[in-house]
Amino acid sequence: MKTLAILTPSYNRAYIITKLYESLMRQTSDDFRWYIVDDGSADNTAEIVKGFSCNHFEIVYIKKDNGGKHTALNEGLKHIHEELTFIVDSDDYLANDAVETIVNDWRTYRTDPTVGGLSYYKLHENGEVVGQKYDSSDAFVDTYTNIRVNQAVTGDKAEVYRTDVLKAHPFPEFPGEKFLSEAIVWNAIAKAGYKLAFIGKGIYFCEYLPDGLTSSGRKYRLQTPLGTMEHAKSFLYSQVKFQYIMKYMLLYAATRFFSKVTAKEAYRNLENYKASFIVCFLPGALLALFWKIKYRL
Repeated sequence: MKTLAILTPSYNRAYIITKLYESLMRQTSDDFRWYIVDDGSADNTAEIVKGFSCNHFEIVYIKKDNGGKHTALNEGLKHIHEELTFIVDSDDYLANDAVETIVNDWRTYRTDPTVGGLSYYKLHENGEVVGQKYDSSDAFVDTYTNIRVNQAVTGDKAEVYRTDVLKAHPFPEFPGEKFLSEAIVWNAIAKAGYKLAFIGKGIYFCEYLPDGLTSSGRKYRLQTPLGTMEHAKSFLYSQVKFQYIMKYMLLYAATRFFSKVTAKEAYRNLENYKASFIVCFLPGALLALFWKIKYRL
C-alpha cells in the first residue's frame, strides 16, 4: 500500500494535464498512486491519460458526469485507500521532491491523532510564494482557523490531509451548482478538532489560467449562491474572531438575495449567531444590490 494518494479532478484539461504527469514522473519517491477524476470532459482527456505510461506509479482513471470540482473530489475519495490524500489540480504541477517531502514529514506527525494533515506553500512558476508566508520558518502545529482565518494568512496553500478525515467530511453538493469553496471542508475539519502541521516549504507550482475557477471571481460565486452561503456559514463558529464572523455573516446575508432561500429559511439555517444575521440583513441587502449592478446579475 502506498502512503500518498494524489487526487486530480479534471475538466477539459487534456491540453495541459501532461505537465502534471511529467512532474510526477520526475518524483524522487514513488510512494504514491495518482487518481484522476474526469468530471465529464468533452475533450480527449481519456485518450491522453491512456497514453501515459510509466512503471514508477499506478494511475487510476475515473470518469463521471460533469458536476463540478467538489463532486469530483467526493467521487475520487470513494476509491482512495492510501493514508494521505493530496489534491493537485490538473493545470498545476509538483516540485520533484514533493512526494518525498510529504512522506518524510508525515513520519513526524502520523502518531498524533490530533494532526489531520500537512500544509505547505504553493509557488508561482517564478518560485515566489503564493500569498503570505507563515510567521515561523520552522514547522509548527496549529489550527487552520487560527492561521488561515484569524491571522488571515492569505493565498492558496498545498494541503495534504489524512484520507479518513477527508472521507468523514465530504463536500456538500447542491443540485445545479458546480462550484464550492474547499474552505468549507477545511473549516469543518478544524471544527472537529484537527490541527495541521504548517511547513514553510514550497512543493506545488500553480498557474492561474483564464478558464480556472480562481480567475472566475465574485460573479461566478454569486451564480452559485447556495454553495457560497454554505461557504460563509462555515466560518460561523466560536474559534473564529468576531470581526471575521461579521464579515462572513454579511456575505451570507448578501448572497441570500441571489438564491431562492427566504430570509426566514436563511435565519433558521443558522445554528448560532442569529442575532448577527438580523444586524447584517439590511447591509447585506445593500451589498447585494451593489453586486447586482456591478456584475449585471
